[in-house]
This record gives sequence, structure tokens and C-alpha cells, in this order.
Amino acid sequence: MFSRLVRIVIGLVLLATPALTVVPSSAAPADYALSAPATFSPNGDGTKDGLRVRYTLPRRTHVYLAISGDGTQRVHRTVDLGVQPRGTHVWTWDGRNQSGRELPDKGYVIRMYDADPAGHPGPVASAEARLDSSFKPELTTPTFGAGRRAVARVFPRTRVVADVIDLRAVAHEGEVAFLELVIRNDRGRVVRRADVDERIITAGGTFYVGRTVSWAAVRGGKPLPKGRYTAVVTGADLVGNRGRSDKLKIWVSADRLVWREATTTVAPDGSRSHSCEWSAANDCGVGEYPDCGDVVPSTLYAGGLSYRSKVCAPPEGYGSTAASLHLLEIPEATGVRGLAAVRVAFVGAPTTAGESDTGTLRVAGLDGSSTVVGTAGQSGWVEDPAWGEGLDRSYPLPQRDPAAVWSFATTGTDSVDVATFTVDVRYLAIED
Repeated sequence: MFSRLVRIVIGLVLLATPALTVVPSSAAPADYALSAPATFSPNGDGTKDGLRVRYTLPRRTHVYLAISGDGTQRVHRTVDLGVQPRGTHVWTWDGRNQSGRELPDKGYVIRMYDADPAGHPGPVASAEARLDSSFKPELTTPTFGAGRRAVARVFPRTRVVADVIDLRAVAHEGEVAFLELVIRNDRGRVVRRADVDERIITAGGTFYVGRTVSWAAVRGGKPLPKGRYTAVVTGADLVGNRGRSDKLKIWVSADRLVWREATTTVAPDGSRSHSCEWSAANDCGVGEYPDCGDVVPSTLYAGGLSYRSKVCAPPEGYGSTAASLHLLEIPEATGVRGLAAVRVAFVGAPTTAGESDTGTLRVAGLDGSSTVVGTAGQSGWVEDPAWGEGLDRSYPLPQRDPAAVWSFATTGTDSVDVATFTVDVRYLAIED
């Protein structure tokens, strides 16, 4: 990141320098050199429309430049600059290829040769730059399984909680001059404005700009009138590109939310998820080395499952595990706030009577999990359960409603049959 900022600063300095052909020098340059700003924006707005490529020659040289895509060998443009005297020179690239067509936004490499690039063993100097001619921030909010096009809802008159809607603004370009969230009512009047250009660093070290604004649809301590509202994020990057997100529709409701709890008992066979996109357990295997245990219909319980782990034969890398993922969708929580908490109990027995075999039930949440080991038991309440928001915007999977999700497994040589799972859920619902 530091080196990128250095390149940007160098680019700003170069743009402030008048166009030149040769920079006189009292001493001959020691070697060939080539440099350019880190980013340019050939979109005709008058800001960084051209890339000023600065090159230095140690002696009188016939100069050629070749431009290719970053990470590729395909040459988009070659330039014969003729014989140039020693010293420093500047050539400006307009972001177009050999035939004059605009190239797409991405990284490019400019290479300098002292002979025709065709058949030449290699450049004498090179530099990298990114062509960036657009800016498109994003604005999203959870719709809790109601679908990608559903109108998000907020319930400011709710008394049991301070209800909010989370508006997530993101600019993936990274280098942002400003980013602003604006919410308007159906008459176009601004009811909320917020700067959202905060730098966020991911666990992998990359970063993006944006933040989440929790909006309660309250102003001056009073709920806003019910009706349609829209939110949009506008902004600009450091090379002058401006843009805005798609409009996000919001409905401010006059209804109130109340807490609900529900208990459902399900058969293991009927609640089992066979989606390999969700789980890499025995249902799917794991590449070349799947777990070698089996999950099969129970001979002890109708609708039950038997989790039969076993020690694997070579080659190494197999797991002596029998496991499956289970889920229970809760349609009543769709489109409101999803599931707030989940608790799961199970009843079973060792597959072989008299054995002390055990299994492990696990309920996962965003901030922790609850695990039970045995042949029967109940987990603790897990808040913010893993799939409690449902699947709508971020996951290209068929399941949509908020769901309680849990796993059951045996390991080693243990084998356990499960008769039933009992699922307790808490969620907010619209008051009748």
C-alpha cells in the first residue's frame, strides 16, 4: 500500500510538470529508466486523462515502447519514438490500442526497448499503471431471505427492540476521494446524510472503502412517516471518476415487531441437507480424500440416521468421521429480521446396544457455537446463527428462508443412531 501511495504522489507531481521533450542534465544518466503515475483516467473529464510516461536514456537511442495487459504477453500498442538524445523525455498515452480503440479498465505494463520489440530479447526498462475510467460504489442491505429484489423494511415504532436497517456502502476501487450515503423520502427530501468513506482492511491484507450505517428511520426522537424511501451512495475516486450506486428501495413501516418463539421436532433423514455447496461432509466427500465413515438410514428409528465412523485405510489424509449437515427453514422469519437465536436437542442411542459410543451435535453462530457430546442432549442458545439471515444477496444458492442449521458427527470407531432433533428458534415478527 505504501509503494502504491508513493506512485500516486509521483504521478501528481508529474501531472503538475509542463510537457517536455528533453530535460537537460549536466551528467549523463547511468542507465535506462521508465516511470509513470500509478493510475490514470482517460474518460475526457479533464482530470488525469493521459498517462505521462517519463523515460530516461543514458545515450542516444532509438526508442520503442510496447504496452501490454498486466500479467499477459499480448501487446495492445507499440510506439516508435525514433532516435532520441540522452536525457529525460515524456510521452503521453491516451489509453487506446494500436487501432485507436479505448482499452478496458485494468492494469497495464509499459516496456521500453532500444530496438524493434519484434524478436527483441527483452526491454531495457518497464513500468506499471492502471487504467481506471469509471467509479461504481455499491449499496446493499439484508432482506432476510425475501429475495434479491425485495424492498427492505424498517419498523421504527417497535417497542421491544430499537429496530434498524443496516445499509452497507462499499467502493471496491480502494482509492476514494469521498463516499456519501443519502436517504430521501418519496418527495425527494433528504432525511439522512452520512460520510461513509472509511478504510476497511480485510484479514488477507487487502482493503476497500465504505462502512455500514444502521438506520432507525427516526428523526428528532420521532419515527419518520410510513412510506417509500430511497438510499443511494455517491462518490469519486482519486483520479476524478464520479459515480453512484443503484437506488436501494426502503419501506418505513407503521407496524411493530414482537418476539416469537417456536419449537419443532424433525426427523434426521427429513432435515438432512445434501447440498455440497453447504457442506463437505460425507454427503459430498472432500476432493481426493473424503471422510470414510458412513451416514445411512437407521435400523433403530423410523426416519432416523445412523452415523457410522470407522478408521480409514491408507493412503493418509482420509478422516475417520461420519457427519452430515441439517437444516430447518423458518418461513415466518422471512423478510423481517431472520432468526435471532437457535437451540437444538437430539435423542439417540449407540448403534450397538451396550456400547459407550457418542456423537457430537454442533450449532454454529457468527460469534460462537454450542456443542453437545453424547447420545442425547441439548445445545445452549446460539445468537446470530450462521444461516439465520437466510440466503438472498450474497450466496448463489437455492435456499432462501432463514434457517436453523446444525451438524451431527461421530469419529474414530463410534457409531450412533439419532431418532429426532428438536429445534427451538427465536425471531422478530410483525405484530398481529
